Amino acid sequence: MKIILKKNEHRRIKSGHLWVFSNEIECEKDFSGNGCIADLYSNNNNFLGRGVYNKNSLIAFRLISYKKEDINKDFFMKAFKNAENKRRIFFKDNFYRLINGESDYLPGLIIDRFNNRFSIQIFSLGMENLKENIVDALIELFSPAGIIEKNDFDYRKLEGLESRKGILFGDTPDEIIAEIDNIKYRIDILKGQKTGFFLDQRLNRLKTRKFINKGDKVLDVFCNDGGFGLNALFSGAGNVTFVDSSDYSLSNCKYNCGLNNFTNFLTEEGNAFDILKKYANEDRKFNLIILDPPSFTKSKKYIKSAEAGYIEINSNAMKLLENNSVLMSYSCSHHITVNMFENIIMKSAAESGRKIEIIGHSEISPDHPILPQMPETEYLKGFLVLVN
Repeated sequence: MKIILKKNEHRRIKSGHLWVFSNEIECEKDFSGNGCIADLYSNNNNFLGRGVYNKNSLIAFRLISYKKEDINKDFFMKAFKNAENKRRIFFKDNFYRLINGESDYLPGLIIDRFNNRFSIQIFSLGMENLKENIVDALIELFSPAGIIEKNDFDYRKLEGLESRKGILFGDTPDEIIAEIDNIKYRIDILKGQKTGFFLDQRLNRLKTRKFINKGDKVLDVFCNDGGFGLNALFSGAGNVTFVDSSDYSLSNCKYNCGLNNFTNFLTEEGNAFDILKKYANEDRKFNLIILDPPSFTKSKKYIKSAEAGYIEINSNAMKLLENNSVLMSYSCSHHITVNMFENIIMKSAAESGRKIEIIGHSEISPDHPILPQMPETEYLKGFLVLVN
């Protein structure tokens, strides 16, 4: 199949972007069904690349290769091997993101590795149609014990895909015990959020250790499995309070504390906004607070309300800090840019009546690279803020 772009619409693709939107297409030739492999051409008939096409999606074309090559098992084996070689530069264990979608030039595909099991998320109809090749390539390259799909998210509806999760190959135990940076975690791939465990904050969790003095009181808000607080306890924190709205997450957090023989912690289930206000009324104080909320907006349409939410939780967190203490604050909303988030931090300081200094930024985990030509891939950002 052949797709021809409108005049000048090739420029973004030539610069390195991998998406073509439906309103940028002049015409299609030899349409063979949504989710098919297609070749992309400029308006003056220059070949731009090969990818997958879904005429019913806003992102109509996703570029997979700059060559006229077969997109088959061998193609994925080569791509997976190349991605793994990059990860091996940074990681000696087998717990990392193998494929990070567009940033690994495989748009619409996420693969996380948990030792000898792999968890897959697929975001596009075209990549879904290639799933058998993806699974076969993983089997041949890694001889895994199990491959799981975690395709139970709403975004798939935009591609006309159903929600599903389950085992594609082999099996998966109820839990995997992973040791990451000397801390043990229980991972349940099928029940856990996203692919089963959040790997993107690995380096930022390690940073927690730099700001802990023996006996410090730490508040880990939106704690999920407790990664930040566990690193604080590892470094000698006197007490960590874990806050989350999910009973399942807090149960897992408690289990992880037990795995590491940590006993000096508390958990509180509930709405983080309400709990921060309650702690302020109780005049609770902490030496380190971590805010790692879920995305507050999936669309540009809700940026204003997301900003208001971020300002509320950050200003309330700042009120709870002792003088000369640190706030580690993150956003995983790609519609909230770094500059916007910095402005949010400044407004939060004004709202809280505290003076602040920015002393650091979030770090990209090297298994979650950013494709600089695609700002959509830079979703995680954060600031380390000294509050006094």
